[in-house]
Order: sequence, then C-alpha cells, then structure tokens
Amino acid sequence: MEADFDSTASEGRVHRAMTLIAASLVVIACSGILYLYPAVLALGAADGKAAPVLASAYRIGAVDFVSPRVGWVVALLATGEVTLLRTADGGRSWKRQLSIQGDVHPQYMRFYSDKVGVFALLGTRPILYRTSDGGTTWALRPALAPGTSVVSWSFVDAEHGWMLARDAGAAAAAPVRLWRTMDGGITWKDMGPPLSPPEQAYQVHFSDASTGWLAASGREALAYRSDDRGATWTRVALPAPNGGWPISGQFFVGVQPTQGAGVLASVVYFPPIKGRTGVGASIRAFPPLTVRSFDGGRPYTYTYTTVLDRLVVGGRTGAQPPNETVLSTTDNGATWTAIRPPATSGAIGYFNARDWWWIGAGKWSASSDGGATWTDPRGIRAMEPLPGMLQVLDGDHAWFAASAGTRPLLQSTDDAGRHWRVVTLPPLAVTL
Repeated sequence: MEADFDSTASEGRVHRAMTLIAASLVVIACSGILYLYPAVLALGAADGKAAPVLASAYRIGAVDFVSPRVGWVVALLATGEVTLLRTADGGRSWKRQLSIQGDVHPQYMRFYSDKVGVFALLGTRPILYRTSDGGTTWALRPALAPGTSVVSWSFVDAEHGWMLARDAGAAAAAPVRLWRTMDGGITWKDMGPPLSPPEQAYQVHFSDASTGWLAASGREALAYRSDDRGATWTRVALPAPNGGWPISGQFFVGVQPTQGAGVLASVVYFPPIKGRTGVGASIRAFPPLTVRSFDGGRPYTYTYTTVLDRLVVGGRTGAQPPNETVLSTTDNGATWTAIRPPATSGAIGYFNARDWWWIGAGKWSASSDGGATWTDPRGIRAMEPLPGMLQVLDGDHAWFAASAGTRPLLQSTDDAGRHWRVVTLPPLAVTL
C-alpha cells in the first residue's frame, strides 16, 4: 500500500524543525560566548550605536596616560575596526569609546589632560577627531580633500597642530607639503613643501608651539629644525662617527623629540645605486624604514627597525639597519652625544630630556644624561614590552603594553620600577 501524504505540509514541518535547530545552535553559541566572555556586551559598541555580535581578538596600537590613573589604549581588531578604551581608575575598569573602521591605517593619538585629546588616521583618510570631555563625545573634523595622503600628524596642545600630506594622485616620490592649524583642526594653512628634492620629509614632530623637527632623507647627514612654527627649516649638522660620514649615497635621519629641549636622532646610511645592475639602495618610506636594495641582481625591498621605530611605532619587527648611528641632544641640537641603549630589543621611555628608562624582558635600566650612559640592568618582574609602548610619567610611575600569547595586557609601576602589576584588558565585540 502506498502512503498518501501532503508534501506541502511535510515541507513546512521540516522547515520549522530546521529553523528550531538553527535557533537552538545560535542560542548555544551565544551562551558559550557570554560564558567565556562575560564583558562582551558591556564593551560591545561605543555609545550604543551598534549591537555587539561576537568577541574578537585584538592588539594594542598605542597607549597614552595623562596620570597614573587616567589613560587610553588604541585597540586594533582583526576586522580592521579601531576603537579607544579609557580607564579612570588605573586599569581596574575600562570604557569603550570612539570606534571607527581603520582599514589598517596607522593611527595618531595624543591627550593633553583627562578631558582634551585628539585622534587621527594616517593615509588616504585625512580626518581628525577631537574631544573635550575625556572621549565621551568626539567632533569629526575633515582636514583635507578626500584622497589626500597624510604622512604624519603632530599636535602640541588641543589647538596647535601640523601634518605632512601628499596631494591626491601625486606620485610617491612627490614632495610632501606641511599644513598647520591653530584652532584645533577647524582650519588648516598650507605652509608649502618643507624640503626641496632630493631631500624628502617623512615625519614632523613639534616639541612646543614654535620648535619642530623633521625625519628626512637626503645626500647628507642633516637634521632639520624649525623655530618659527614651520615657516622655515634650518639644517642642523650631526657629528660624524670615527672615520667621518660617507661622501656619497643616501642618508636617513629620523628625529624624535623627547621632552623640552631633548631630541633623539637615528642616522642610517645606504650606498648609492651604481648603474642598472650595481649595488646600492634607495629609501622608500618611514616608518618603518623601508628600503629598495640592489645587489647586482634582482631588486629587493627590506624593512628595518630603527631605534625610532622602537620608540614611536608599535608592533613593528624587522632587521636592524646597517650603519645606524644613534645621537641625543638635551639643548635643541646645539650639541649631540652618541648613545647606545642597553640592548637592541626592549623599549625606551622618558619623562624629561635627561631621564630615560629602558625595559627589556625582565630587565630595567635608567639614564640620567639623555641616554649617554646607563645603569647596569637589574632584574624586575616584568614582561617584554611591545616596541614603542613604554610611557614613563615621572620618576615613579610608568605604563607599558605587552601580550601574553594573543592576549593584550598592560603593566604598570608606582615605585620607580621596583614592582610591577599586570592589568588585563577586556574582550571586545565586533560591531556592525
């Protein structure tokens, strides 16, 4: 006997059964996520604008503390989302703030008090965010026309800032132009190219409203300083190592102000390219220091990690550059001293022009003369800091970022580095 059945009803029952099974699986999955990550919902979306959907791994892009208790962390999610986390109690609790799609663009963050700060992206999204209430709300201020590529930002306070930018559609070798704002990014003044070819500027750093420095490449080992808010730039000669500087080739001179009249410089030399198949190199970008090298055969691109990369760029790895000379000044470049950190690894921080710290894996050392000499490294109970992630607030307090496997965390000290505590960061949810 053949069975007589209603195929339409049967299909409906099957559909309802599959729907119930799928819903059950979603509930089970969500329950598992909430069990493993109870803070997902609490730190899901910023300002409640989007619903959290799934916990995501992330790494730390920057750390900025204005006091031992108040600070911010830039979290870089695997999805390309960039979000800021704020603590007001020394890392015991965190609040998720600004969240944007970063698309792997480098970031710039600087806070000047527990209320006022700026955040910006580098690359072809020349936009600036500014807050005056500690990050609760942010004002979006487009800086230049879309497509313009921002190479570097520098702010000394909430009102005075500079950026290096390349016009939309311009070739990578085209000179960058310097722009200045005196009203917190509402308006920008075009200052023109700070350098003329073949010199090329890669970064701008101002230490106060008048004094600025450029990281640049050229045919000589020269630094460039402005004392008039970027209107003009003066060449600053750097002392040569034993044997003098080479007479031909290309020099990269990276410059990073520390505090006040303190400046750290990294000078790297590459030989000139000789013919189509000769040996030599050309500098392509910074940071990180990217070099196109020729060895008589195929050209190769190398990425190097300089002392300045370790100071200001997080998470960078690469070979040490050849012929790197590291110099320090505490008088705005009037005199320079050759320095050598305790190790090529680890991180360097400073709280004035002369007082520096170095921290490696379980080691700590200090300098009181701008890096010229260092104390013997002593053992401490601290992890290896991420490159560029050590911030020394004063003689007693410091923070740095580290990671335990894939888990980001912070460590801090309140007693000049003798004891360190671990501060865990919360899981984050991907937002839609």
